[in-house]
Amino acid sequence: MKKLSLALPLTLVACLGLFGACGSDDDDNNNTGTSGSSGSGGGSPEQTGSTCEVASDCYPALDGGTLEGEAMCLDRVQGGYCTHTCTSDDDCCAVDGECDTDLPQVCSPFESAGQMMCFLSCEKDDMQPFDGGTGWADDNEFCQREASSDFICRSSGGGSNNRKVCVPGDCGVGAACATTDDCTGDLVCITSLVGGYCGKADCTVNADCPNGSLCAELDDGKNYCLRRCNSDTDCSFCRSWDQRTTCADDATFVEDGTTGAVCLPTLL
Repeated sequence: MKKLSLALPLTLVACLGLFGACGSDDDDNNNTGTSGSSGSGGGSPEQTGSTCEVASDCYPALDGGTLEGEAMCLDRVQGGYCTHTCTSDDDCCAVDGECDTDLPQVCSPFESAGQMMCFLSCEKDDMQPFDGGTGWADDNEFCQREASSDFICRSSGGGSNNRKVCVPGDCGVGAACATTDDCTGDLVCITSLVGGYCGKADCTVNADCPNGSLCAELDDGKNYCLRRCNSDTDCSFCRSWDQRTTCADDATFVEDGTTGAVCLPTLL
């Protein structure tokens, strides 16, 4: 298994043009672009995890025959996921030029694909804190800040061989946007909110909102469908770190009796 180098700051991982320039202070080690339909544009900063349509999109600097396995474009995740087959963790990053960063990778099955493939790892032993000390808020923060803002940490679904891996999630309500084309499904880009906010406006009850969101009134007196959340990393998902929203349980819900917390955006 490829391990993180403790000698180099993980800031090097995140300063990728795929998401924008690195900031300073609290924005170090963060992807800072806005999300498209998948929230990424280029996927991970690694060749493994990059977006793709076909296998030939993956590992372009290498002859596919030199990999320790066959190059694949995994289409079971949004946007495609470049990977290659493997038999053990040692097969991942086994070839010079295959890996661009020190992000750890594991060899794992994925759902019912029937093959072992290389994935960016978010297993406990592979995660190192971005600040070199206190650790991550949760494993999703590791994937968001070190790989891609639209990645989540999830179980690979491999039964007894199950691993924890960083893969794209469904951005949905709350994703950053510049135009409605950046949002999935029938969501629209609400540009009156900082960073843009994929959602719906003018809801009157929670049933007007997509699953995973609630109807709330903001300070402009208008109603919006806002993403439900359990933690702050739900509100940095598919958003640049400096435009993350706040997970708040004191929102002004439109429908009486509504409880819970939502990702509360800021008005421009």
